[in-house]
Amino acid sequence: MEVLSAVVTKIAELLVAPIGQWLCYSFDYDNNIKTMEDKLQTLQSRRDSVQHSVDSARRNGEEIEALVTTWLTKADETIEEAREIVPVEERAQPRCSNGACLNLKLRHQLSRKAKKMVQLIDHVLENDKFEKVSYRPALEGEVSRRQMDYMDFVSRMSTDKGLMEALGDANTNVIGLWGMAGAGKTTLVREVARQAKEKMLFDEVAMAYVTQNPDTRRIQGEIADMLDLKLDAETEIGRAYRLRQRLTKHKKTLVILDDIWMKLDLEKIGISTTECKVVLTSRDKNLLSCEMGTQKDFGLEELPENEAWNLFAIKAGDCVKDPHLRCTATEVAKECAGLPIALVTVSKALKNKRISEWKNALEQLRRPAPGHLTRMQSIIYSSIELSYSHLENEEVQHLFLLCAEMSYTINYLDLLKYCYGLGSFHGITTLEEARNRLDSHVRNLKDSCLLLDCPHGSDHCHMHDVVRDVATFIASRDHNMFVVRENSGLKKWPDVDALKRCKTFSIRGGDIHELPNEMECPDLRYFYVYGRDQSLQIPETFFKGMGKVQVLDLTKMKLPSLPSSLSLLGNLQTLCLDQCVLEDIAIIGELRNLVVLSLFSSNLSQLPREIGLLTHLRLLDLSNCSKLEVVPPNVLSSLVELEELYMGNSFVQWETEGPNFERNNASLAELKDLSQLITLEIHITDVRNLPKDLSFEKLERYAISIGDYVWDSSKKREASKTLKLKLNTTFQSEVEIKMLLKRTEALYLDELKGVKSLLNELDRGGFQQLKHLHIQNNQEIKYIINLRISVVAFPALETFFLENMMSLEEICHGQLPFTSFRNLRIVKVQHCDKLKFVFSSSMAWGLKQLEELEVRECSIMGAIVMREEGSIEDTDAFLFPQLRRLALKHLPELISFLSTQKPFITDPREIISDGKFDFHMPILHEQVVFPIARSSCRLAIAQATSRFENLSYLEVQGSSNIKYILSFSTARFMVQLRHLHVLECELVEEILFTEELVVEEITPKTEVLFSRLECLFLKKLPSLERFCVGSNIEFPSLKSLKIECCPKLKTFIFKPVRSSMTVNKELKEMNAEERPHSIMQSFFNEEVMFPILDTLKLSSVNLAEIEQNQNPACSVCRLRNMQATSRFENLTYLEVEGSGNIKYILSFSAARFMVQLKHLHVLECEDLEEILVTEELGVVEEITQEAEVLFPQLECLFLKKLPILKRFCVGHNIEFPSLKKLGIEHCPKLETFISKPLSSGMMISKELKEMNAEESLHSVMHPFFNEEVAFHSLERLVISHVDCLKIIWKNQFTIDSFCKLQFIKVEFCENLLNIFHSNMLTRFQSLETLVVANCGVEEIVAREKGAEAIARFVFPQITHLRLEHLPRLKWFYPGKHASEWPLLKTLTVEGCQKVDLFTSELLSFEETLQESEVEISIKQPLFLVDEATFPNLESLTLAHYHTIWSGQFLEELFCKLKVLQLTSNHNESDVCPPNFVQRLNNLEKLVLHRSFWEEIFPYEELHGQEQHAGKEDAQPSPIVQNLEILEVSECGKLKILAPSSVSFQNLSELEILKCHGLINLVKSSTAKSLVQLKKLSVCECEMITEIVRGDGGEGNDQVITFSKLTSLKLDCLPQLSNFCSGGYSFEFPSLEEVIVSQCQEMKIFTDGVLSTPKLKRVQGTKEDERHWKDDLNTTIHWLWESKLCIPPSNGCSDKGV
Repeated sequence: MEVLSAVVTKIAELLVAPIGQWLCYSFDYDNNIKTMEDKLQTLQSRRDSVQHSVDSARRNGEEIEALVTTWLTKADETIEEAREIVPVEERAQPRCSNGACLNLKLRHQLSRKAKKMVQLIDHVLENDKFEKVSYRPALEGEVSRRQMDYMDFVSRMSTDKGLMEALGDANTNVIGLWGMAGAGKTTLVREVARQAKEKMLFDEVAMAYVTQNPDTRRIQGEIADMLDLKLDAETEIGRAYRLRQRLTKHKKTLVILDDIWMKLDLEKIGISTTECKVVLTSRDKNLLSCEMGTQKDFGLEELPENEAWNLFAIKAGDCVKDPHLRCTATEVAKECAGLPIALVTVSKALKNKRISEWKNALEQLRRPAPGHLTRMQSIIYSSIELSYSHLENEEVQHLFLLCAEMSYTINYLDLLKYCYGLGSFHGITTLEEARNRLDSHVRNLKDSCLLLDCPHGSDHCHMHDVVRDVATFIASRDHNMFVVRENSGLKKWPDVDALKRCKTFSIRGGDIHELPNEMECPDLRYFYVYGRDQSLQIPETFFKGMGKVQVLDLTKMKLPSLPSSLSLLGNLQTLCLDQCVLEDIAIIGELRNLVVLSLFSSNLSQLPREIGLLTHLRLLDLSNCSKLEVVPPNVLSSLVELEELYMGNSFVQWETEGPNFERNNASLAELKDLSQLITLEIHITDVRNLPKDLSFEKLERYAISIGDYVWDSSKKREASKTLKLKLNTTFQSEVEIKMLLKRTEALYLDELKGVKSLLNELDRGGFQQLKHLHIQNNQEIKYIINLRISVVAFPALETFFLENMMSLEEICHGQLPFTSFRNLRIVKVQHCDKLKFVFSSSMAWGLKQLEELEVRECSIMGAIVMREEGSIEDTDAFLFPQLRRLALKHLPELISFLSTQKPFITDPREIISDGKFDFHMPILHEQVVFPIARSSCRLAIAQATSRFENLSYLEVQGSSNIKYILSFSTARFMVQLRHLHVLECELVEEILFTEELVVEEITPKTEVLFSRLECLFLKKLPSLERFCVGSNIEFPSLKSLKIECCPKLKTFIFKPVRSSMTVNKELKEMNAEERPHSIMQSFFNEEVMFPILDTLKLSSVNLAEIEQNQNPACSVCRLRNMQATSRFENLTYLEVEGSGNIKYILSFSAARFMVQLKHLHVLECEDLEEILVTEELGVVEEITQEAEVLFPQLECLFLKKLPILKRFCVGHNIEFPSLKKLGIEHCPKLETFISKPLSSGMMISKELKEMNAEESLHSVMHPFFNEEVAFHSLERLVISHVDCLKIIWKNQFTIDSFCKLQFIKVEFCENLLNIFHSNMLTRFQSLETLVVANCGVEEIVAREKGAEAIARFVFPQITHLRLEHLPRLKWFYPGKHASEWPLLKTLTVEGCQKVDLFTSELLSFEETLQESEVEISIKQPLFLVDEATFPNLESLTLAHYHTIWSGQFLEELFCKLKVLQLTSNHNESDVCPPNFVQRLNNLEKLVLHRSFWEEIFPYEELHGQEQHAGKEDAQPSPIVQNLEILEVSECGKLKILAPSSVSFQNLSELEILKCHGLINLVKSSTAKSLVQLKKLSVCECEMITEIVRGDGGEGNDQVITFSKLTSLKLDCLPQLSNFCSGGYSFEFPSLEEVIVSQCQEMKIFTDGVLSTPKLKRVQGTKEDERHWKDDLNTTIHWLWESKLCIPPSNGCSDKGV
């Protein structure tokens, strides 16, 4: 019972408690619900309050604390849950009508939920205690997002990479980035900072702009804002302390200070470089490296052209894709000169503007107008002007503006001449002091990026085009500096008022043909004129009004004499007459204050003695005056203050001083009197002329050449101390020369005798200062270094050239100290036939700086680097880590780059490739790039890379033992390679070798290959089958691809048929003879991409399988493939030459994408039928009626030697809007340029078959150019050897087509009927040249139906007309007509035998025409001449004519004729008016060939019938007065050249050939008039006995002087006995060349007194050497006695007429 009671009790407990709790929820329902509602209201209010604070913070740009955001989210969720209870509570109300029945279960549930919700709300309310709702965001987000203007430029990859590496380098804390204004420094540094943050190199990035006026508080504030630091300290010191505290936290921080202009105290700002990284940007390189102490610096240059265009095009938008705008847009982009700020500013300013606005902007950029800058220009100019205003001082500023006056390439020596003459530098007296000051200022300008280094030499610098424009603007605005530049368009002298204010004036361009009589420029200090080799005459009074001028430079002018007003320039300090033709310059001696005189590269034979009066002269530049032969004695020694003397490639006639020896020229001993001389450039041909006591110790700079070898002076100057030697004596005796060797920096040795080891015998000290060494043409040197003692050799050497070293066996024989050659950068070895290798491995290991290596034409060289037996090398080092250019050419025995040498090697074939398992592995495989001590060349690719990562140029030529050039693994790391040339390698099958010992799997992803490669050139590779094997390969920077003479090249990139398949198997399939058709691939398939390819040339490449096409009849160039089109959208030059088996070049679809193509050349393709094909691989295109623009930028189209070409294409209304040049040659089957489809809606596939069928050949004759083609810009048209051509055009094309034609040449078209039709001549108003030759034309202009009865044709612009070898030509036009040629200057008519040339009898001609309506049957002259026909004709050539003139000759019709050339028909009945030649009063040149005239100047025509030959007062004929050149050949009936009364006062050249009727040339009276004769040649005249015949009655004391005759030739004159048989005296003061050949009767030159002061040699025959025996008479007699003037057995050549 007790048990039962206990059980019942327990059950009661278990049941009562829950029931009670359940009942409690029910009874407390109202209370729980009310409590929940109150709490909900409290939470809602609190939530709204917090949300208000959040909204306010967000409006203030603040970020919300994460706790607040989380609480709000929790509050919203809680409120939502509570609100869900209330609606349910309403359903729990009583439902019984009496109100007594309740839903107890629901009340219980709601009450329970409400109580729990109260607890949840209390928990949420307990967590709403926030210190702050929001915070100010750090401003580093500015550098955390990608820059909008940033683009990944290939040219800046190395800078980007270098910055990232420096940021990751724990040992580098301060980094500098410098570049000119607008180069993109800020954009780049922001992007690099973003990348660094993204890669978690830094936790925080802060950036501040310093600007030209640094404000420490502002800089501190900007950094603090980006770090979310509140700087509440008042003083700068306190703020710096707070900032330093923040930066020394454990976070990694990067601080960027942008645009620094002066030295900053980083500690004062609060930046500790030991606690954070700092990047500084500036325009001043020197400021960063020297004053701010940057550990690594990176420079930013302007963008290359292609990248500049890409940036420009992106910013300008789609408008630049418009073909009508593209050309102008390209020019605008070029004017921005690669400067990013200019590119972005200009492109955005012109975006979506009209073409007129683009053209206006182009003009503004080319010629910025001072005072009228546009907003676009102001943005660019202001940034650069800011750099100018912050230059160090006024001296530097004036130097900057002076540089802007000069050309693009600024010569340093010219700057020195100008600055010293202008007195630009205060407090200096000597030229050396000025040079030092100039060095400092130029460096300052370079560091400020206002000047740029010149890649061609340290003696030049450049100025960026945009910077030059700004400088010119500043100079004009603020300093009265005036510059006329190239292409300025200036045609007249500048405004007089402007010149009065002018201080500097430079004429470097324009179209100025004359100078004013006087210049009124009272303030002018600097005057420069570039004459462009014109005969720009300087008036005598020109310099009167410029008395203050200090620097005068007249360059490239012809100055027979200098104006007398030059002597008035008493303040002149610097006079430069560079590259001028000079004669009399003695007046320079009056300029006693002159300190600089420059005659650089001028044509001057003698230096005037008056130069010795210029005793204040500090600099004399006579360099490159190659014709300077006389420097009077004691002139140089008089220049006692001379500091710099330049005579390189100039005067060499040094004479030796001696007792009782009168000199005519300068002596080297005069240099001893020049005690101030510190710069000397001189050439001494004979070392014996060098005085023993002449010391060179004081020279700071010199370039001394000794020996008769002429070194290439065009090469850049490499060093300040240069010595060039070619000695025929033993070197040991030249003690004075050895003194120079220890100081020399550049040494050139040629044919050095008595030396077998350079180091041992010339300088045992090891040439410690030598930087450049060039040795050539030596037969004795076996070793450059033959080590017997340990010495560090050539430690400073940078360039090392060996050429034609016939006995050289080794460069270094023995072990070198490791630091020898440590600075060597460039090595070139050529024609060293005993050299088996270039470097030993021990030597190669030390060449850490080697950048260029070229080895060529060494017949037994087997390797470049030879590893010595037993040598120990550094296994952690890299071989040639800086190598950028590698060229291996014509090394027939080369088997490896790196090889091992057998002991006692005697044969190059014993060279063993180091670790080379396959003889035909790539020549530059991993074996070259790994540590040499490792035995295998197959190490991991990751280790194989860095050796050639700096290589920029690789050329392999003429190597016969290699099959492959590179491995893929090596190629992937050649990220700097720009040029890859492979030429004349017989066995090369592939450029990149893919098959490794471990076979690589081809992946489908795109691979960038040679990311910076710009030029790829493959030539004469007879075994080449492909470039490589791969998939999706991109050449992102390739601009030029040229493939020539590679007959087996089938596809550029071979794609494996199965992408997952390894290459090993597939290569075997491909190389097998039974290669299946399934793997035949197109030449350029989808596996290769050339995004910026500019030039493509394919020559002698087998394109038979270019298309992967099952239709063998349709072999089409793969360029037309739709997948390939976008790859060639940047192509500007396309040439296909010598490619057989292709019928078409491009498809229309591919052509439409070639919007940049400017040049299209197709040559020597034997099977080519069409240039553009419409049918695409079975898909036919429908020809539309709409006009289509084809190749919108194409300027030149050239088709040559295409024997079966039928047409350019088939189409409708095709326009070539930019085509300027069209050439079609040797295309015999070409009948029409554009073939019109037979029906417009018909599919082309069917029509082509119809058009090509033989039945279509009898169709109606169509013009070559029809209405389907339009050439709106065509300027030049050449059609040659087009056999099917019958009609060029009819008046059927668009109204403006051909209207710009300037040049037409049609030749060798035997079926051509005419050139023009009469009704279309008005469209050729721009035509300047017309040539028709060797054609079957019967008429030049064809007559159209309905033409006018009497036509008059006007050719307003034609200046040159040639009609040659037209045997069927009957007339110019088959009807009554006249023609006008108002500008015609040159007319040539040859070989037109059926037509008379001229007539002036209009009436008789018209009467003849009226006799018949059928006018074409009437014989007409070619030209009906009246006063309007040829008013400006200057040159007339007539050959093989029928009749020159019918009717009366009127000389006024040819009043301006200067040149007349006549060749007859071998027909004695030729009709020519007897007075035709004599009455051409302005004739300057007369050429007669094969004429049957007996007299050229008949006496009766000259002087009338009443005069006789001997009359003394006879006046010369007007024609003879002006004649300058007379050439007469093969005129067999000619008896006399001219009567004795004729005077040739202006004749300069006289040539007589094969005139067998002449007995003498001229009489003595005529000979006396030949005062201007410079050249006289008489050849192959059988009967001539003397050149000058004496007049009867003259005495023997007569002197005949040929004052200007320099050349005399007497050849094959078998009867000639002497020059003149009389007793006349002859003077030839200028005669330098005499040839007397095959004149067997000539024993003496002349009987009288003979003077030839300049003549030193006579030549017997063309091949004969020169002879001289005391004087001319003696020499001629010696030649006669020696039989050297007797003709060979066959005598003279054919006798002619």
